[in-house]
Amino acid sequence: MKKSKKFLTRALFYITKKFSLNFLYKLILFLHCYTSFKKKIKRNKSSILFSSKIDEINKFEFQVTSQNNEDGIIDYIFQRIPNNKYFVEIGFTYNEFNSLNLISNGWNGQLIEMQKDECLATKSLIKHFFPDTKIKIINQQVNKDNINDLVFKENENKVIDFFSIDIDGNDYWVLKNMKLDNVKVVCCEYNSWLGSNSKKVMPYNEKHVWINNGYYGASLLALDKLLTFKGFDLIAVESSGTNAFYVKKEYSHLFTILSPKLSWKPGGRFDDEISSAKIKENVSKSNFLEIK
Repeated sequence: MKKSKKFLTRALFYITKKFSLNFLYKLILFLHCYTSFKKKIKRNKSSILFSSKIDEINKFEFQVTSQNNEDGIIDYIFQRIPNNKYFVEIGFTYNEFNSLNLISNGWNGQLIEMQKDECLATKSLIKHFFPDTKIKIINQQVNKDNINDLVFKENENKVIDFFSIDIDGNDYWVLKNMKLDNVKVVCCEYNSWLGSNSKKVMPYNEKHVWINNGYYGASLLALDKLLTFKGFDLIAVESSGTNAFYVKKEYSHLFTILSPKLSWKPGGRFDDEISSAKIKENVSKSNFLEIK
């Protein structure tokens, strides 16, 4: 969550935190986030594609509350796949995440995030704007050992229509350990800096903290091999080169199955030429594991 630029707001946050004034702190946080959240959920669709290298499914892309054009792909998928409107998303920002547009359309589910303020703000905002939805918010860091307990503890046989993960680091290892038998669609971030032809993944590290240097996650080919083994097919790579979408094989006939090499798209749309060059150089020197 971005820090407030207003001195008074920063001072109120500090005082309420220091003296454990929890109710007041939550109220200030709610008011601080209210306007930006409301603007985001009320905004019009944007359908600008971020790449000229597109597949047929990319023509359905649009953005409302997702970081890029994930909203349109998600909408397209669930117009075709039968569902009970239930999601689980790991890693989110209070006003910008893949499941927020689903919540706006009556979906229920779970949100899991390690940053406490993101959880507090999101909980109060969803309760205010979407009082009829049932959203469980868990403030905890996800790792390969606790993933199944966090997601399935209360109902081991729960069917998850849409599962999204974006934790900027150990995504591959979490997915590898997660039980995906009852998941219909997986949305996962891939590391576009690793290119279209490599099967590379960051070594598992629970202490990893993301910085914009390209050292995170896994290449699309590495994720594709993992998820294909787990019974999924690639059906979309969002045009910004950020997220890939996989569906359970029983639903693959409803879509065009894609090649990860041919449908890979470059990312880094927020990086200028100088930043991109530095990231590429760092990636070339970093310790990634090669998946066989």
